[in-house]
Amino acid sequence: MATSIQRSVSAMRVACNAARSWTRRGAVSSTANTHVANKRAQQPRMARSAQHQVAVFSPPPSLDGRAWPALGAHVQHGEGSSAQAPAPSPWARVLIVSRKHLRKGKFVDFVGEYHIDLVQRFGAVPVLIPRTETTTQQLEAYLEGGVDGILVMEGQDIGDEYKPYGEEGEVSAELKMEIQQKHAGDVELDSAKDCIEWALVRDKVLGEGVPYLGLCRGSQMLNVAMGGTLYFDVVAETGTTVKHIDYDNYDGHRHPISVLPNTPLSEWFHEEFSGRENESIELSVNSYHHQGIKKLAPGLEPLCHSLDGLLEGYYDPNFLDPENGRYRVGLQWHPERMMDDYTGCKRVYQDFLKAATMHRRKVTNMSHTVSHEHQHLHYFRNL
Repeated sequence: MATSIQRSVSAMRVACNAARSWTRRGAVSSTANTHVANKRAQQPRMARSAQHQVAVFSPPPSLDGRAWPALGAHVQHGEGSSAQAPAPSPWARVLIVSRKHLRKGKFVDFVGEYHIDLVQRFGAVPVLIPRTETTTQQLEAYLEGGVDGILVMEGQDIGDEYKPYGEEGEVSAELKMEIQQKHAGDVELDSAKDCIEWALVRDKVLGEGVPYLGLCRGSQMLNVAMGGTLYFDVVAETGTTVKHIDYDNYDGHRHPISVLPNTPLSEWFHEEFSGRENESIELSVNSYHHQGIKKLAPGLEPLCHSLDGLLEGYYDPNFLDPENGRYRVGLQWHPERMMDDYTGCKRVYQDFLKAATMHRRKVTNMSHTVSHEHQHLHYFRNL
């Protein structure tokens, strides 16, 4: 496992150092002071009705039925060996890269509690990664425990070096100036955050099949990484009159989207489809973005559109099977801010974290198998 981690970390460092010279060639196959806005690190157990039931706050059972060891317990590595290592944790680890924010004249890193609470509520552990240049030299510390899910949310625009607007998508200086004045906080780039998230998406999500949920910027990043493109500014390039962003009503703003039938999104929001299973239905969603998906990447399928035709969600049909640890979804809107609007918003996270948990179980089972093989090898070497 250590060798695999070192290889992954080495690959990420190379990716970060070479980010500005890296160009995408079609679809891809295959990180100031830190402050985390998390005032509720531990949640009480809570009862739910059948309709709103969520995962219980206890470790998931091991695949072989054995009880998990107590915190801090160690496992023996081979007969007669004095080497010990901590027992693997049963909790799925979901990586989230922080976002830079100016507060009282100083930069702080933060992750919204909406996301943290939901990850914990559905039985996983959020691993918060600071978006600093130094983090690229410390990724091993964040990856050693495993990566079972990656959540990429809102943030600044993606840097030009990642070709988000396509090979021919050069943005004029005049348009850049206009949009910078209109959306100053979003147009300001964050190269460290780009670098870390891009490496995680490319190496872990596309390279290893780690479950992925991309919201807002996160949906745009995966689309670009897989060969899609973005509008530099939706209003400027399409002339849409649909309001996709409201600076005065961040959480309360809603606009309608049309959800395609017979898709994962229609299943998550099945109450709204009752009696109309083969028809498109409308949801009213919260969004906060001036950019959007222009060309959907090969291999991805649409889930929903806004009424102006802008793509608002997609999934990878080859990587959406939560029961078997597979999940790859991008939504341009924010279900985490709509928990009281629709029950389906919970299911978006619930299935993502179910996939992360199953991914953890598979990895843990493989770890047990490798450990047993090492024990047998040690035994026969000493015969």
